[in-house]
Amino acid sequence: MPRACVSCLLATLIMLIASPALAEEVAWGNPVKGVRLGLAIVPSSGPLPTELELEILAHNTTSAPQQLPAQACGTVRWTSFTLLHLRTANGRVFSYPIGDQADVANVHPHGPVNLAPGETLRERFSLKHVVRKPTENDGDAELWTLLETPRQVELWGEFVGGSGGPRLRSGHLKHRLGLPPTKEPVRGGRCVSRIAAGGSSACALLRDGTPWCWGANPPGAHGTEENDQDTRGPSPLPLLAGSAVELGMEHDIACVRTSTGAGYCAGGNLDSSEAAYGEPGGHPVRVQRLEGATELEGAQCARVTGGSLACWSLLGPPPPTPEGLFATRWEESAPGVVQVARGGGFTCALRRDGALWCWGANESGQLGTGDDTPHPGPTRVSKLPLEVVSVAAGTSHACAALRDGSLWCWGRSEYGALGLGEAHSRSVPAPIPGMSEVVRVAAGYQKTCAWKKDGSLWCFGDLLMEAPSPSLARVPVEMKALDHPVEEVVFGFRHTCVRTGGGGAGKVFCWGENTEGQSGGSELRAQASPVRVSGLTGQVVALTAGDAFTCAITTEGSAWCWGRGTEGQLGTKRKDSSARPVRVRLPCPRVAP
Repeated sequence: MPRACVSCLLATLIMLIASPALAEEVAWGNPVKGVRLGLAIVPSSGPLPTELELEILAHNTTSAPQQLPAQACGTVRWTSFTLLHLRTANGRVFSYPIGDQADVANVHPHGPVNLAPGETLRERFSLKHVVRKPTENDGDAELWTLLETPRQVELWGEFVGGSGGPRLRSGHLKHRLGLPPTKEPVRGGRCVSRIAAGGSSACALLRDGTPWCWGANPPGAHGTEENDQDTRGPSPLPLLAGSAVELGMEHDIACVRTSTGAGYCAGGNLDSSEAAYGEPGGHPVRVQRLEGATELEGAQCARVTGGSLACWSLLGPPPPTPEGLFATRWEESAPGVVQVARGGGFTCALRRDGALWCWGANESGQLGTGDDTPHPGPTRVSKLPLEVVSVAAGTSHACAALRDGSLWCWGRSEYGALGLGEAHSRSVPAPIPGMSEVVRVAAGYQKTCAWKKDGSLWCFGDLLMEAPSPSLARVPVEMKALDHPVEEVVFGFRHTCVRTGGGGAGKVFCWGENTEGQSGGSELRAQASPVRVSGLTGQVVALTAGDAFTCAITTEGSAWCWGRGTEGQLGTKRKDSSARPVRVRLPCPRVAP
């Protein structure tokens, strides 16, 4: 019984066009003995190498039966006799067998592949299944590295038949891997349009729609010495270049929404589960079953066309499947979602009608359902007496401002995050004494801040993380030292920063842990009261915080970070911490256009 031989090759040179071709748009070669081959792109293919799906076709062009020169069976498919060749922009050529199955058992008959008059055989395959284990083959690893840069590639196939069989060739097509560029998808004159941090990494979205990331294990890193992010500073996610319009981050994983309404995430070990790269960080993966996304909510949810909400899990539960990330549409989100709050393993969503729903982890009662068991699907928080106007989720607690201005909290309260004056957890919402006219709320690790109608900011919980410090407030305290209305509050693990508005627009104040300068104070010790962060060029228009560092975007058009920098969190080529803001090394002019 013959093995699947590779002695006779049929060439099919394909260069795939910039937009995915329809399956019927096949690049056919000239018929040889009545048979011709073609190659086409499956219409649903995405722009990443892991998403590229192809079809190879064999067609009988005559009115008489024809045969492919192959001995095939149920185990050995006719595509086992085909090689796929890829030529990258630098001229390197890589070759891989398609359907590489050898039948050596000799337990069932083989036979030639017969084609009836006019018949077409099709075989679909994906690039990620052809190039299966990049970490096990240096050539494969090199190919994936080359495919990362959005550029044109060529593909062609060679068919293997019996010894001395005819050689057939296809026509030519071209394809550009990587998302198509768009013209300044984010409005505004600043070079940096958005910024986000999570854990020990951060990413900035530039005005041209390209995400740049830096830090300990930033998205786009591959864990190799040559790509050590700690020493080379921020680097782009090339496969997402020119197409991102929104950015979110969590657990050192960044997710973006593209101008086409798709979602992509990179970082952690996502690419390993998607394509067996086996390295932390790395290649973006697409969020499956997410179409028509109109607004990103953090890094794990997006509003979609029609107003409903779709969410996915970066770490679990449930964990990403071996095939990647899958979004689940929340059908109960009608008549629409106005706010989403993401906590430590749980999510709360506020509907337009004021109803609040939560799901996920619940070991401290943070779902407000009266129990401590997890709820994988959205569950109504039914113990709130009125409609909700604002919701916030901390690591293991949640708070909501109601229509009458009252503030209600539930979950873990070890450091007073519920504002009830005690350390006991609550599995059902409880009103916070003395809090009225509340219009907005924010939460972080064991701490909460709430805005009142008069513009004042009240905070409680682990404001300093140095018990029994006076800043460990188990009841709300007014942050009078801020002097100006607060527009934005961000929480690190042990510090808090705010951006002010009004007459003091664009100023940043921080308090809490400052041992590595994350609160911006000149003295590297805990700050019990807010301290103005100096050294920023221009007014601050956006803030974000990682575990022990803080970053900002200014009107000058650039990004700045301060705090822990020992793993590259500050976005420079140095590994130094700094209490004074340093400019992130991004391809931005000194003065925004």
